Amino acid sequence: MYSQRVAVLITVPVFGQHEYTHALVGDLEREGAEYLIVDNRGDYPRIGNERVMTPRENLGWGGGSELGFRVAFSEGYSHAMTLNNDTRISKGFVTGLLDPRLPEDAGVVGPMIDHGFWCAEVEQPVDAADYVPRPFYRQVPAVEGVALMLSRACWLEIGGMDLRTFGRYGWGIDLDLVLRARDAEFGCYTTEMSYINHFGRVTAKDTFGRKRYEFLAEQVMNHGMRKTHGRQWRKRFPPGTLPQPAWKKTGIAYQTFPLEP
Repeated sequence: MYSQRVAVLITVPVFGQHEYTHALVGDLEREGAEYLIVDNRGDYPRIGNERVMTPRENLGWGGGSELGFRVAFSEGYSHAMTLNNDTRISKGFVTGLLDPRLPEDAGVVGPMIDHGFWCAEVEQPVDAADYVPRPFYRQVPAVEGVALMLSRACWLEIGGMDLRTFGRYGWGIDLDLVLRARDAEFGCYTTEMSYINHFGRVTAKDTFGRKRYEFLAEQVMNHGMRKTHGRQWRKRFPPGTLPQPAWKKTGIAYQTFPLEP
């Protein structure tokens, strides 16, 4: 499937909330993951041998993620991932993401999740440590930025994250990224071999305040997506793709396939 060393550098952008990051670091170390912490506030306290980069200014989630992608691909990694610090990962997480049984056109890959994009949600949420991998993958319309992996070929083709359009909040960056990947004929997949718990915009809410944050972030996202992909951009994500209240969840926006040798 790959013509170079297959490895992923996982970037974790952080702004405070060190207890969440420390818990995630424990998971990453358990998995033998190669990872980079982008310390946007400049006060991250190491608990071991974490690799940490501290930018001169707060790059936000988007800027921190893009920095990680650039570092990864400049250092020869075949893949790069952005992973929220308010997550916990399943056993076998990295191996599942890099599974050679995934389709050859895989440009964007993500794990299953307890709460998030509906096309990646499990039916019965469990603690990440208790998740049992399943040898299946889903062809999906979108992969959520909370845990999103790009191949080097995809990143080089589509040009990385559009930070100028989507501003400091980061909402819409993942949707724009996926649409550009799809337009470039890369596949977007969720693997059932990997899974995360996501505790939900902890850093952002602490930084901006929940209601104000969500209102402004959605405004920036809608403006950016209309500007970049037209007024009908939502139609490119079928019902059952993006998060909805339980009573609105209609349709299945993915296809499931077995991971075959």
